[in-house]
Amino acid sequence: MNKIVIPSSCSHVKIDIGLSYTAPISNKWLIKESDVFVMGFEPNPHCCDMILSSRFNPTSFPDFNLEKKFIEQGRFKLFPYALSDVDNITTQNFYINKNDYGTSSLYTHNQKILGPIEKVINVNVINLKMVFDIFPWDRFEYIDYIKIDAQGSDLKILKGAGDYLKEKVVYITAEPDGHYYNNCENCSEENIDNFMISQGFNRINHPNTVDPTYINAKFLHLKDKIWIHQCGPWPC
Repeated sequence: MNKIVIPSSCSHVKIDIGLSYTAPISNKWLIKESDVFVMGFEPNPHCCDMILSSRFNPTSFPDFNLEKKFIEQGRFKLFPYALSDVDNITTQNFYINKNDYGTSSLYTHNQKILGPIEKVINVNVINLKMVFDIFPWDRFEYIDYIKIDAQGSDLKILKGAGDYLKEKVVYITAEPDGHYYNNCENCSEENIDNFMISQGFNRINHPNTVDPTYINAKFLHLKDKIWIHQCGPWPC
């Protein structure tokens, strides 16, 4: 990966890990904040195609589709990778859910609950530290917010960030849904809590998030200065 280039008009950064069909949460951030740069991670090539082509636009959710202008402005950057706690860039199996591409995963799932696996593909897998190693820290003191919804990989993604979380990230939201996926029992609410506490974060109740959310004790003075939102384009 090359050095991350961020437009001069952007004064702060958010990271969206697990974009589903059309990156609706990224879209909401970009609509709300005209000076935000969003880094989006999505390994499913079908979802990446939908995001880049803006082919999904139901009338009931008019802001569900990532607006092309955000890509054209350079305010949204799509990274077609899965994230985990790997040591080097690698390839792994990725299991496509036939019923809902948004619940596809690096892990097989409970097919009685989530539906059948349509196919298995290979995807590139990196860790967050690799991303942060090429981030322009000379321009940004910190990352506002990381939202993770990675279908059983959330805890591994956090662990793959090295020391960057404790040093450079203000808010984090992660989903403890490992129970839906095979061999992902460690991705539990208790284990995510314990890890985040070990990184110097405090768990909080935030009105704009539904999954466990944390603030870095190092950045408590920014608590009311940073807007975060996880729920999507619909009221939460």
